[in-house]
Amino acid sequence: MGAFIGYGNTGVWAHNRERDAFLDWYAGHRCEPHDERWEYCKSEAQRWTGRCIQLDELIPKGELLEVSDAERAAAATEFWPHVAQLLCIICQITHGEWHHSVSSREAVDWRVG
Repeated sequence: MGAFIGYGNTGVWAHNRERDAFLDWYAGHRCEPHDERWEYCKSEAQRWTGRCIQLDELIPKGELLEVSDAERAAAATEFWPHVAQLLCIICQITHGEWHHSVSSREAVDWRVG
């Protein structure tokens, strides 16, 4: 199945490649090179097969991820459309708008198109 990305048991399942693309996108668009978050995103420790990401290690609860339509479109081009969808879901998670648990069908079957 891949890697779970979320807060506790609330989140989304992503393929390892999608998780890595999210980490690369976040490092490139929300971090300064070599700051603590950039180092987290670029670390091989976050990229082994099946490695799940607890978002509070990267985006503390209460901090909201905002991704513009232009950023999502660019992510779909830079990576692929599912990465743009994943960014939307991670935004919803940080906003408390995604309530799907690790075992829910929605957390697994979120890809559209």
